[in-house]
Amino acid sequence: MTPTERGEPMGSAGTSTTRVLSIDVSGPGGGAALLGPEGVLVEKVPPAVRRGRDLVPAVARLLAARALSPGDLDLVACGVGPGSFTGIRIGIATAATLAYAAGIPVLDVPSLHGIAANAPARFERVVVLLDARQGRVFRGRFRREGEKLLPEGEYDVPLAEEAARALPHGAFLLGDARTKHEALFAAFPGDAEAPVRPDVLALLAAERFAAGERKPPEDLRPLYLRLSDPELRRAGHGEPPQGRGDAEREDAK
Repeated sequence: MTPTERGEPMGSAGTSTTRVLSIDVSGPGGGAALLGPEGVLVEKVPPAVRRGRDLVPAVARLLAARALSPGDLDLVACGVGPGSFTGIRIGIATAATLAYAAGIPVLDVPSLHGIAANAPARFERVVVLLDARQGRVFRGRFRREGEKLLPEGEYDVPLAEEAARALPHGAFLLGDARTKHEALFAAFPGDAEAPVRPDVLALLAAERFAAGERKPPEDLRPLYLRLSDPELRRAGHGEPPQGRGDAEREDAK
């Protein structure tokens, strides 16, 4: 598979003086992106069952397409969820290992922002809803200001019914909860299969890096919103507590 050029992410010209490699395999449609002065290259990664095997070669193809080595990068960015527990762990491990080897910093980027970027520009309010099981959804809310999508509040994991009641008028919905809970969300326009965009995550990380943000690789952590399904079973909980434990869904077997 050959890396593909990506157009203008989130209203940006799609270039940066900072060379950023971003990785996100938190859900379907994930992959990696390379952002730099030459523009943006994107490599998609196949479905979950092949993520671990295909992610490292995808990164290698991106670097080779620009005749770069890991040491030429300024930053590695990683989508940290919420999403697939396994996918996020693979992404974090890959990003941290690469950053360690190159001696460069990392930044963690919430994955839902990379999904929100798929919304058509005419929609001022965007809500990302991913199925979190147990009748709940991972939720990210965004509003459009000019050419940018800005988050409204923190990501959370409400009951699906609660999320439906709180939807702003005219919102555009993204994420698989739109079909999982179709009766609640079918009245709103949206896209249940919108992928996370690693090029957008690279741009967001580059902006933060330029403002002075950076972390050592060992500080990469999944975004915690709820206990994983195995932890719930071990703890005997019927409903997932919020705010601690593993953030992600289990991958479908």
